[in-house]
Amino acid sequence: METIPLTDPRSEATRQRLIDTGLTLFGRYGFDGVTTRQLATSAQVNQASIPYHFGGKEGVYLAIAEQIAASVGPQVNALQKNIHSRLNHEAPQNLLLECTIKLAEIAFTPEHQSSWFIFLTREQFHPTAALTILQRGFIDPVHQLIGELIALITNTAVDTEANILLTQAYLGPLVGFACGKALLNKRLNWPIELTDIEWRQVIATVAHCSRATIAGLMLNAE
Repeated sequence: METIPLTDPRSEATRQRLIDTGLTLFGRYGFDGVTTRQLATSAQVNQASIPYHFGGKEGVYLAIAEQIAASVGPQVNALQKNIHSRLNHEAPQNLLLECTIKLAEIAFTPEHQSSWFIFLTREQFHPTAALTILQRGFIDPVHQLIGELIALITNTAVDTEANILLTQAYLGPLVGFACGKALLNKRLNWPIELTDIEWRQVIATVAHCSRATIAGLMLNAE
């Protein structure tokens, strides 16, 4: 007897094409700047595929956020568990630097192309329901983990306004390289889509900045 697949590979391919195409289009034009016709044409699929797979344009948009969260979230969760398991017997400043480098490695890889960062940046300025998905998936866990380590270094409470602001400031280099990549590419004559070589230079620079910031945190805590 012939086995009937639970999912049609062609249907799954159509769904993924819409997500991949939507990531590029929504990042470039924003949610309101993309029509379902434009999305379907660019993805080379039937326009009826959008309501069939996602219920509408908003469903595609949210599926993009879910895909990003599903890619980054498990890596952040694994890092969080690893750091928490070592808090009682390793210096928080060393863990913070290690954590920062690992986060940079997660973020700055050739697999995470410009469209990811553009999508995330748009959500910061024009938040939608997608931001909640991204926050729950990895943004909040990252902020919480960094905040915990900074609080240990500075001998302050984690959830104070000052510590939350300090955490955001500490994450500045990561955000800056992600959002300012186009300008950096022009200044350095780097390719639009960076290779592993360029990203390694970015990660090394983030680590250098983090060492200086951590030294300042320790000095102020004395």
